[in-house]
Amino acid sequence: MPYHAFVFDFFGVVCSEVAPFWFRKYLPEQASVEVKSKLVGPADRGEISEEELFEKLGEFASMTAKQVHDEWWGYVSINRDVVDLVKELRKSHGVALLTNATSGFFREIMTSRQLNGIFDPIVISSEEHAAKPDRVIYERVLDRLNVPAGRTIFIDDNPANVLGAKSVGMDGIVFESAAKLREALAGRGF
Repeated sequence: MPYHAFVFDFFGVVCSEVAPFWFRKYLPEQASVEVKSKLVGPADRGEISEEELFEKLGEFASMTAKQVHDEWWGYVSINRDVVDLVKELRKSHGVALLTNATSGFFREIMTSRQLNGIFDPIVISSEEHAAKPDRVIYERVLDRLNVPAGRTIFIDDNPANVLGAKSVGMDGIVFESAAKLREALAGRGF
């Protein structure tokens, strides 16, 4: 089947994960799960602001919101092999980005790491008030790409998010590394 577009996740694919490293440093595992569901999920869906997220996380770690932000920033690392692949694919296909994230932090990374312009469209959960794996977020990115689900490949490091994409008819690849992604794409004719 010919594919016309690719949709990439950001954290864990294009960029390193950030929040999980911070959570492991400051919270025991059970508390981490609870805090993620009470704070990170709502922030990803735009139900609470990024500032409120960082303030509340700071309370758990006895730090300021700015210190939390700065520590999160310290975990940011761009996977240049994935960026190179995105640029290659973009020459002949639509390439979108779909991320569960707060808008400000995400856009700060995109600008500072000179990633603006390599994805079109960009769909950010906090701006859409919906997050992966909710089917509505996949439908929105497909609408903006103007490509049928069956002609689109979704790439994410979270298997649940890949299943969410498949539930709307997209093909999906669970990301492990840029090399394995290239192998998976080669198996689909790329």
